[in-house]
Amino acid sequence: MKKIAYVGVDYHIKSVTIAVMIEGEKDVNDTVHLKNDDKVIRKYLKKLATKFVIRICYEASAAGYVFQRKVWKWGYHCDVIAPSLIPKKPGDKRKNDYRDAVNLTGLYARDMLTVVHPPSEKEESIRSVIRCRISLKEAEKKVKQQINTFILGRGFNWSKSKWTEEHRRWLLKMELCDSHSQMVLEEYLGHLAYLGTRIQGLEKEIEKIAHSETYAPSVKKLVAFRGIGTLTAMVLIAEITDFRRFPNPRALMAFLGLVPSEDSSGERRGGGGITKAGNRRCRTFVIEAAKHCMKKPRISSKMRDALGRVSAREVNIAMKCMKRMHDRYWALTMKGKNRNKALTAAAREFVGFIWAMMQPEAEAYN
Repeated sequence: MKKIAYVGVDYHIKSVTIAVMIEGEKDVNDTVHLKNDDKVIRKYLKKLATKFVIRICYEASAAGYVFQRKVWKWGYHCDVIAPSLIPKKPGDKRKNDYRDAVNLTGLYARDMLTVVHPPSEKEESIRSVIRCRISLKEAEKKVKQQINTFILGRGFNWSKSKWTEEHRRWLLKMELCDSHSQMVLEEYLGHLAYLGTRIQGLEKEIEKIAHSETYAPSVKKLVAFRGIGTLTAMVLIAEITDFRRFPNPRALMAFLGLVPSEDSSGERRGGGGITKAGNRRCRTFVIEAAKHCMKKPRISSKMRDALGRVSAREVNIAMKCMKRMHDRYWALTMKGKNRNKALTAAAREFVGFIWAMMQPEAEAYN
């Protein structure tokens, strides 16, 4: 029976550095620096495969999952590793391709690395659309801030709520003291209008995807929750991909970075804020959705329609969630907790209900 050869790859666009460790051995068996060419890499792996069963890993990077999919097509097992979760020695200040590949191989052989869940090509393309919308929304926010700062520096101030239709008309009619300032304002407003148009186009496409045969069942479940709309549902689905890979609600909470940090030693017990170590996009949207827990629990006409499209079990989860989050938030607030901390605690509870909703046989989170 062939032994396993653990192969760590330090991947770059022009080159790859490979380190190999054989099962049962303590030291690296081979290291090689190759041109990043499919024929060259495949030839090396084919030679190695004559003696060993190959298991390959490399760090997640801007290169994405392209290399992993190639290796799978060649018939070899390949994992993508989460870079932020790779154990590192505090005093180690030396870093190069060779050392990175050797370190990656050694940790992989000892099962000390965290593997990234790989999306399919279709899932990745859908996720790209949603991330593009989020990026454009962030760019739009930045342009709005630039406009506010610019006109304030010219002596103009809008005292009412900003970015309403009335505020936008006021900006369009504004006449500044010189032609250059007027040109700058018009450029800012034109860029803002362009971003708004592109965002609307992406939101229509996301809405279309949400009603497709693949995504509609999951979206129906999530929009049954108070505070979750189509966009939030699609963000959660696209970023998490498969809710069943989390064995319990706490695993999903940790993935979203909503669990408390800890710094304890001996008899000393120290707790801190949330880790923020997980998926930032999902965490942001979940906390925004959780803000509805501040309001008194009630079923709006929109929520009633959403509940009418799901099963009795899923209705039960959504109703329990609405009451539980409201009670949790106000119980913490009345004890004197900071409102942001109370909201984060409610969002953590929310994630538990989301996990329960997306499990085929799971009972409501208690």
